[in-house]
Amino acid sequence: MPDCERCGKRSRLTLVRIDRAEMYVCEDCKRFGSVVEKKVEHRPAPRPAQVSRPRKPDALSKRARELVDDYPKRIQRGRESMGLSREDLGRKINERVSVIAQLEHGQMHPSDNLIKKIQKALNIEIMEDIEEYSPTSHAQSSGMTMADFIIAKKK
Repeated sequence: MPDCERCGKRSRLTLVRIDRAEMYVCEDCKRFGSVVEKKVEHRPAPRPAQVSRPRKPDALSKRARELVDDYPKRIQRGRESMGLSREDLGRKINERVSVIAQLEHGQMHPSDNLIKKIQKALNIEIMEDIEEYSPTSHAQSSGMTMADFIIAKKK
């Protein structure tokens, strides 16, 4: 059974006009308005959700470059060195002041598009190249390994 649009109770619903709004309400809430139709079993079906378009792949997922660890400080120092307030920077890159504040406090991971806008506006670099990690050859152990223990146990 559907829920009452006024109190949320699950029950049979009636279409009622309350003030200038038409609502499907339960028997208890029906007294707050005038009945438009007699009892209705269910509410009209909800509209289908909008399909979101797929996102472009994130440059960070390629792992060729990554955001530096101290990007909040770099953004704040860059903004202050140019004599800009958060509001001024927000207007310059077309972002809200709250976004700038979250970036400077490290509470938000910026998108690739936002990173580009910040780097261009403040003339700073907040991305760095990732160095390839190549593990060294196997460490030489002077102690006993599990394999040594299993081989010794079999003998």
